Amino acid sequence: MDKLSCLKRGDVENIIKFASRSDMIRDEFAMLGDPVDDNTLAPRVLSGLPAEFGMLRTVLENKATKLAMSEVTTLLLQVEQRSIIVSAFKPSGSVKSQALTAVAHEKPFDKMSVVCFY
Repeated sequence: MDKLSCLKRGDVENIIKFASRSDMIRDEFAMLGDPVDDNTLAPRVLSGLPAEFGMLRTVLENKATKLAMSEVTTLLLQVEQRSIIVSAFKPSGSVKSQALTAVAHEKPFDKMSVVCFY
């Protein structure tokens, strides 16, 4: 069970890879004759998540029914996708650079039509 207690999601690891790694660890335990059920695996997976999953972790850990890894993985994927979408729309850089990017021409600039703002 030491591998499960040390289970943490890596910095660049997505939820699918993390869930697959936890399933591989569960399979290793099953081959050794010490099977791990969903109700044991799910809390270990949840505890290995970073802070961005904190709200979902709290909700799932306090759920009155047993946790199924398929449900946990599905919900984690939804949160991950939502955070990817939100981060794609987050502005980066200064307001000026955002404005210039928004109005950037697709064609090369004509040297005579370039205007500089200071």
